[in-house]
Amino acid sequence: MPIATSQAWLSLYAGVGLVVAMCAVCAVAKTGYDLRTGTLQLPFSTWRDRVLAAPKLWWRWQVNYLTGAPVILLIAGLYAHHIGFAVLGDV
Repeated sequence: MPIATSQAWLSLYAGVGLVVAMCAVCAVAKTGYDLRTGTLQLPFSTWRDRVLAAPKLWWRWQVNYLTGAPVILLIAGLYAHHIGFAVLGDV
């Protein structure tokens, strides 16, 4: 694989990784906001409610994270277009 191709792929993966990390942090912030405002209410009255609070919280984070997936795909596609698909395809 030519050096330019490997650098382009590395740059693409680093860029997408950065956007994914930003999306994950935003999903954590949105989940915290949902808890604070009462949009997401987790009851802790019984033992069963306490056990099921973690999956409910995880599910809300996943929903908040996946709402950012189209943005991640769009940014990755635009960045790949900027780098040049021809450079990425040189193997």
